[in-house]
Amino acid sequence: MAAAQISTQAREFREAAQDGDFLVKACRACGEKHFYPRPHCPVCGSRDVEWHNSSGRGEIYSFTIMTGAKRATAPAVIDLEDGLRLSSVILDADIHQLRIGDPVVVSFDTDAGGVPALAFTTPEADAARAYSQKALASVLRENAKLGSGALSQGIKLVAVIGAGNMGIGIATVFAKSGFPVLLIDQNDKALKIALERIGETLDRDVSRKRLSEADAATIMEAVSTSTEIASVADADLVVEAVWEQMELKKAIFAEVDQYAREDVCLCSNTSTLDIDEIAGATGRPDKVVGLHFFNPAHVMKLLEIVRGAATAPSTLAIATQIGERLGKVPVIVGNAHGFVGNRLMIAREREAARMLLEGALPHQIDGVLTRFGLPMGTFEMQDMSGGIELSYRRRQETGEKNFIIDCLFEAGRLGQKTGKGYYRYEPGKRRPLVDPDVTAIVEEASKAEGIQRRPIDDREIEDRLILPMINEGAKLLEEGIAARPSDIDVAWQYGFGWPSWKGGPMYHADQLGLDVVLSRLNSLHQTFGDRFAPSGLLREMAGAKQSFTGRSFPDAA
Repeated sequence: MAAAQISTQAREFREAAQDGDFLVKACRACGEKHFYPRPHCPVCGSRDVEWHNSSGRGEIYSFTIMTGAKRATAPAVIDLEDGLRLSSVILDADIHQLRIGDPVVVSFDTDAGGVPALAFTTPEADAARAYSQKALASVLRENAKLGSGALSQGIKLVAVIGAGNMGIGIATVFAKSGFPVLLIDQNDKALKIALERIGETLDRDVSRKRLSEADAATIMEAVSTSTEIASVADADLVVEAVWEQMELKKAIFAEVDQYAREDVCLCSNTSTLDIDEIAGATGRPDKVVGLHFFNPAHVMKLLEIVRGAATAPSTLAIATQIGERLGKVPVIVGNAHGFVGNRLMIAREREAARMLLEGALPHQIDGVLTRFGLPMGTFEMQDMSGGIELSYRRRQETGEKNFIIDCLFEAGRLGQKTGKGYYRYEPGKRRPLVDPDVTAIVEEASKAEGIQRRPIDDREIEDRLILPMINEGAKLLEEGIAARPSDIDVAWQYGFGWPSWKGGPMYHADQLGLDVVLSRLNSLHQTFGDRFAPSGLLREMAGAKQSFTGRSFPDAA
């Protein structure tokens, strides 16, 4: 099919846009400027026009916010400083903070065919994106210090232990990255289901033109299965992905240690557990490392490389090199409950659960988070990732009770996979719908806890969700679990979808001002207790008027 013909004017405009230049037309006859690549002036009709290179800067004359859009999108009328008013759109910026008269800058978007389309963003969003690029480059630069990819080249077969959701995702990403995979589970039925699910994922990729049928067949042939743990004897790398239960993981590592070759690294996909305790079940703690994939493992880009006390530099090198070969963003973190990404998430989810008891509802809390800029709220995320079942089963070891989650689990409300969780879902749909039955469960939970429900405004919700994340980040820096504030931001961008135009939790703290963060935490501490007590590092940095960005990049401060 022949390519669509475009005018000379349109071609010139596109070529300039691809170079980052925004061209408008200036009429020599009437002096008016206009935006449209056509050969005559729309004001006076003269063809005596010429291109004018616009600064691309302007301010908002009017705007609306598109709710429910996958990207932050605000159709707007923009007054350019060149004197031209035009209709366009503001993209990938903090649209819920926009005000009439705010400055904007041109930021060309591209359509599916790669054709540039005029759009605008905010200077603040551009600055956050520049920071995000610098933060990612810093992580990759530190990883490169561990050496080239030569160490990982000898890995010809990867054994993945556990055929549950995470094991399936991990096996899929390894197979799609060219590694032969041996998927091990004691349950033959689980292995058959796992192969079906991997096949379904590949079929979707084929239907979406991401893979050819031949490539999908080759990937599928690279996945074999076994019900015998002794099969790890043939593997060059072992990745454990069983249920998040310490005794189970230790038992598996002890058994794997008997069969795996002495030079083989043993990796755990634990999301919260002590990697040193797991390593202690083996005779090779120097070759044990955490490989924390994020759900869904074949989609999410973050890979936390969890360094144990005995983990050898060569083991870290292999882990980071494997991560890069998988197309992931490997971030090295220390050993602490929740590591980096989940440590912040746990603090946020704990407070979200508390606010449900005090008077908020799931859709209100999630709405605050999505308007803040996150792709989904905490309760929608739990429905997507199976968080209700995970929380319920984890607490069976301790006997701890959670009225809301226990009721949801016992009612079969396990999330999207059962069509209902914190929300209900229409068959085949993923759009969360408010369910009165959940409202009743939440209100009953408040009564059971003896808590008088009250209205909670969005500002309080945002502070109680976001500020504890910042505080936990500061604690991670104090404890040496995270090397730099920017590492925390990279983890949250690539593991949880924090938008690059908002930088990350620690960058956001800088934009608020650490003195403001400290003041608000002190207020929450006085009202709600010690869980909001500011970290020593945060107090120190606020008092010294320092920033997390300056701590990440001292040479640029």
